[in-house]
Amino acid sequence: MTVRTTSTTRPRGREQVRAAVLSATRDLVAERGPGGFSVRDIAGRAGVNHALVHRHFGTKADVLEQVLADEGRAVVAAIAEAGLPTSGQASTEVVAELLDLLATRPTYWRALVNAVLDAPEAAVPGTASTTELFSGLWRGGDPGDADATAVAGATVLGWLIFGGFMVEATGADPDAVRRRVAEQVAGLFAQR
Repeated sequence: MTVRTTSTTRPRGREQVRAAVLSATRDLVAERGPGGFSVRDIAGRAGVNHALVHRHFGTKADVLEQVLADEGRAVVAAIAEAGLPTSGQASTEVVAELLDLLATRPTYWRALVNAVLDAPEAAVPGTASTTELFSGLWRGGDPGDADATAVAGATVLGWLIFGGFMVEATGADPDAVRRRVAEQVAGLFAQR
């Protein structure tokens, strides 16, 4: 099913088309997940011909990669703007702030998880710009920290994706669970 844009003004020119396609893709990922729509759906939502999606991006996977890369850069920029450290030891309070900041981008995390589930090679450092977010956080340049970074990333992603569900399913206090997640992640880096 193709969803048409409600706007009467069609995007014109390379930048407008690219922006409309990326925005439409973000919306569709949020609504249906990365596997729940086609290039034609993206084009319909963006108000462009589907051939323009292919011309400006290539495949649907290429559009999704661009959305993930853009969102990943936005998350990293938000972390920097908030003044949160991305290397060295992080206190429980800093990790809790990071969890709150990351929670403001649910579309990104949903898309990232689905993309990795659909294409596990997307998680290999250097093959997808979005993986740099976790491969770089708190590593401090020491390759020996890769294990702690991987566990921290898995813990944070688990909280972002399943935290609300688990809290509701168990009747736990969301603030207490969030605090314990932050303590565990901070503890990984305090052990170095």
